[in-house]
Amino acid sequence: MHSSKFRVTFVVPRYGKEVFGGAENAARMLAEALATREELEVNVLTTTALSHLDWSNNLPPGSSLLNNVSIERFSIDAGRRSDFEYISRRMLSAPKSFSRQESLDLINWQGPVSNQLIESIATCDSDVVVFYPYLYHTTVQGVLSCPVPSVLHPAAHDEPIIDLAIYRDVFAKVQGLVYHTYAERAIVERRFGVASKKSIDLGMGFRTYEGLRGNVCERSGLNGKEFILCLGRVEAKKGSVLLARLFHEYKVRNRSGVQLVFAGAISEAGPEFVDVRYLGEVSEADKAELLEKATIVISPSAYESFGIVLLEAWNASKAVIVNRDCAATYELARSSRGALSFEDYGTFEESLHVLLENRKYRDLLAKNGKRYIRQNFSWDVLAKRYLDFLRSVARV
Repeated sequence: MHSSKFRVTFVVPRYGKEVFGGAENAARMLAEALATREELEVNVLTTTALSHLDWSNNLPPGSSLLNNVSIERFSIDAGRRSDFEYISRRMLSAPKSFSRQESLDLINWQGPVSNQLIESIATCDSDVVVFYPYLYHTTVQGVLSCPVPSVLHPAAHDEPIIDLAIYRDVFAKVQGLVYHTYAERAIVERRFGVASKKSIDLGMGFRTYEGLRGNVCERSGLNGKEFILCLGRVEAKKGSVLLARLFHEYKVRNRSGVQLVFAGAISEAGPEFVDVRYLGEVSEADKAELLEKATIVISPSAYESFGIVLLEAWNASKAVIVNRDCAATYELARSSRGALSFEDYGTFEESLHVLLENRKYRDLLAKNGKRYIRQNFSWDVLAKRYLDFLRSVARV
């Protein structure tokens, strides 16, 4: 006998408090926001992986419950091929030249492949199934196997892999699309011709850290030091190498005691420079302390579909600097009037210098950003808008 509640199932490649990926973390926050509503039943289908680098089976398969969300984890049959980076570089130099089957092969080699997960999706009888993000096998084969109305959060940005032929089938099959920003909508609609599908520009809520007090600054010798903060995975694709080099050049040209602190999982070792620190993964409490004590927060990535870090920084009353090449974060910066931006060393130096030297202006940007997120990205507002959208897609 089915529940009388409206049933929503999320499909993500990895899920849980141990997962720090941007898209997966956003999916968890959204699922948990919905799960607070009594009229909903919220489920998650996912794999046993924690790391996107190899998709190893880190967690046991089976059922669990986290913050009122029912989770079903399935073992992975194939992770990422050891030569995937070499193969993907070759194929993604001309992604439009490959057939659907060839592009599907690349998605399979990227991982994670979980046959039991796909079988579970194929027999799912929820009112609507939500897939997040577009990139992985769990979404590609999941969408194509899904027997009920489906919604896709692409979490897309302008990158070569999105031009693989198989994604045309995925975007054609879903009944609804959820975008983080207008910039993401433009990327998707320009490529896939899906402007007539049901869609919503939702954005994303943010996690608050009131009451959390870490001690990472004491452990790392940062107490009493001025530092700028970069949160998120450390790897070249996320702009870490670019930021470290720009900051090093700034230090060479300017007399300043400021340090640059990276806090996030280290996927690739960053360049070693004086006053550049790599803390690795930090706890939520330590993250709260870093946000509280940082002077500025910088988002150097050119490949983001939203920018949760910006929301967290503004909520902590911090001004932000973003990479102008990232359409999503640059859109947030302009809409909020809470951030400056850079596109080369000259604009980086100018933005950093003015914020380090002018506290009044720094505080003004932070105030603008906080007001913007409180007006647009509170969970109460987002959850209601999102549920109304899901009901319209499910026709319930």
